[in-house]
Amino acid sequence: MIARLFVLLPSVVTIPEGEQFPIYEYEDAGYRIRVYPPGLSDQARTREDAANIKLDEVPAFQADALRIDFHKESFERGRESPWDPPEAVMKRAINSFLLRLRHVTRAGQIRPINFPSATWRLQYLNNDETELARDEKLVRGRGTLSFSMTWTALNRKVWEDMHSLPVNYEPPPWDGLLLDASVELPSVGPALVLAATALEVFISYMLDKLAMLKSIPADLWTWINERDDRRQEPTIEEQYDSLLRFFSGHSLKEDPRLWELFKNLKNARNSFVHEGVAKIGGVMVTNETALKLIGAAAEVIAKIREWIPPELHWPEFKHTIHVEVVKKLT
Repeated sequence: MIARLFVLLPSVVTIPEGEQFPIYEYEDAGYRIRVYPPGLSDQARTREDAANIKLDEVPAFQADALRIDFHKESFERGRESPWDPPEAVMKRAINSFLLRLRHVTRAGQIRPINFPSATWRLQYLNNDETELARDEKLVRGRGTLSFSMTWTALNRKVWEDMHSLPVNYEPPPWDGLLLDASVELPSVGPALVLAATALEVFISYMLDKLAMLKSIPADLWTWINERDDRRQEPTIEEQYDSLLRFFSGHSLKEDPRLWELFKNLKNARNSFVHEGVAKIGGVMVTNETALKLIGAAAEVIAKIREWIPPELHWPEFKHTIHVEVVKKLT
């Protein structure tokens, strides 16, 4: 039997029309797997605004769907049965293709898919690719329709807050790093690097400002923070603990939850930087955990803002806007 998977790609792949591709086969967990060159989804076939593109003088098209065939003697197709092929096998097949394509083409816009949180369809077929006979007890396919929407709401209050800032206003140096971290997901490693860097930039900047308010001699402060041997410089933990306590009377350790999340973010970042995979305690960081850690970084900054003198505060704006959307799915 064949389990034919179609999945919508996160970015299009430009392919010459009529190009002949050899189909390679490999095995994984007892399945024979064949990956086909990307093609057009049903939505793309009906689109009328396709660009006129050529590759090496040959007309080309923008492929947006990937087809993968899983071959096995038979598949579990009960309505309450676990997925067959399993989620992990399908995810490996999809992202194996995408990661190899990304590496070979050097196309940074190609990202792994957070399967099954994507648009995909699985169809069971006979070996001759004909449809299976209908059986009320068995499924002939599975799938998920996924879409995302983002808005930047601009009402009068947002407009007025924008113009309360000077034209030459520049946000705090850590702020852009945190915003970039939130949109980098589902690329977990780079997102965590940005979030951890935001905390390093924040505490370094803030301690410098606090040292000036305390009238710490500049040469003494430089001696504390800039050593010939970097191992003698204050660690990030010491900055958020001992040094912060000296200047503000508070340590991040006062909040055990935030301190643990702060340490987890640091360890996950270090794991990614040194091993190429973000882990906490040997466990790979998921997209959901990464989102929590990025949120914790923002919480850490907000907590310390409560402890520092008002003259070091930066502008903050909070808006509550109700957004309602109706989308036709079919």
